[in-house]
Amino acid sequence: MQATPLQVIAGLYLFGPNLRAFAEIVAAAIFALTAFAFRHSHKVPVRGLVMCAIGFVIDAVATPPTAAGLAWARWVNGAALVLVSWGVIYMLLAIADAAAHRTRTHFSTILKDLLMLLSYFVVLIAVLTKDTHVDPTPILASSAVIGVVLGFALQESLGNIFSGLTLQMSHPFAPGDWVRCGSFVGRVQGIGWRSTSLVTRSNERLELPNSDLAKQVVINYSNGVVADEVMIGLSYSTPPNYVRSVILEALRSVPGILQNPSPDVHTWEYADYSIRYRVRYWMSDFADAERLHDTVSSALWYLLRRKSIEIPAPIRHLRMMPDEVTQPSIEAFERNILAELRQVDFLHPLTDEELKLLVPEVTVQKFGAGEAIVHEGDQGDSLFIIRSGVVEVAATNSDGQQVHIRDLTRPAFFGEMALMTGEPRTATVRASTDAELLELDHDGFSELFKTRPETAARIGEVIALRTTETHDLLAHTQRNDRARNRANWLITKMCAVFDLSLPHQPAS
Repeated sequence: MQATPLQVIAGLYLFGPNLRAFAEIVAAAIFALTAFAFRHSHKVPVRGLVMCAIGFVIDAVATPPTAAGLAWARWVNGAALVLVSWGVIYMLLAIADAAAHRTRTHFSTILKDLLMLLSYFVVLIAVLTKDTHVDPTPILASSAVIGVVLGFALQESLGNIFSGLTLQMSHPFAPGDWVRCGSFVGRVQGIGWRSTSLVTRSNERLELPNSDLAKQVVINYSNGVVADEVMIGLSYSTPPNYVRSVILEALRSVPGILQNPSPDVHTWEYADYSIRYRVRYWMSDFADAERLHDTVSSALWYLLRRKSIEIPAPIRHLRMMPDEVTQPSIEAFERNILAELRQVDFLHPLTDEELKLLVPEVTVQKFGAGEAIVHEGDQGDSLFIIRSGVVEVAATNSDGQQVHIRDLTRPAFFGEMALMTGEPRTATVRASTDAELLELDHDGFSELFKTRPETAARIGEVIALRTTETHDLLAHTQRNDRARNRANWLITKMCAVFDLSLPHQPAS
């Protein structure tokens, strides 16, 4: 008996008719049992196994002499060959696709499906032509006509299919990536015939049409580290550099925030009732974005609360004018200022009544890190007392380069020589950190000297003695003579600057 096309391809033509039929039944049973055993598995191509099992059963039933004399035997044999061929194609493509996406939980199947349909069509035409002796020309012509009709009827669906192919070939994202398209954010599951599947943080499954996805801007958050940001409004009374240091301190303690790249804090906008800051930080996985956003916002609130930095609400603040300030407030301010002034060595000998003459002209100044307070060579008519922070004193050497002289902290002061003598500043003083200073200007000392002229001599002697001690450490000269000479020179300069006529010169 002549072997069927399937038996020839399977190599069973070497056996007798009965043995060939038995072998096909055994093969069908093996395929069927394997499909049943792995019916719940997504890794085994069960559909291909079932098609092979059915094909071998049909071919065994239609094998002569069982189907001898039956006209439909040839058609049944052709159908069996088609089914087994389709089953093998299905399994091969499924195995190849699984191997190519071994590390992916979900992947796109549109290209595999198109290849499978094309392979099915080629096998069907080949079997019809060779084994059933059917002319495929009318079928191909009819298919062309049907294809044109379907093309017009299914323009949107075909657009989705080709857009899906474009997305799959251009690789703007891969399964498992977090993406944003318009207002939708989710993790990519795969690209299908009609749409691309996303799963949101709320575990909602979104189906975005491929044609719409191909037209819109797609943001991919899975290119390594990714940034997120928080906008926060803080009080105008808090210096931006201090705010920056506090916020960076909070970000260093939040788990999940990368320190390389380091977080950024930018002064972003002067709003109606607050200064708005843009806080940007980095994470390794966008899936943690919402959790980190919550953690950062909470950590900032607690730390700002501890640091007494106000997060202002849109409410009105009534600020009393100076003439409306209560007497206890004025007295408390004076006590604080007097205590600060008392730390200056040349003001220490003055009485409280004399120091109070300076208080109305004292102003509190705040400088951010890196800001220059005074510049070398500028004319100066004020001195500064450090209340907090660190300032750097630098001067220009003979080579024209800025040289670090010293760092000053509370309760140091500077600028007294330029104030008292009217000479240019001899050094540049710059804030190394955020610093708060008391500034005493020319008018305050002018009032003091006119009211109490004898204080000018006492102040001049103290400044001269302190300056002489500094020079003696360097030059090893006689201190008393140099102090007397420097005091005379200094008091003379003070007379010129403050337009004074002193009753006596410093004692010899």
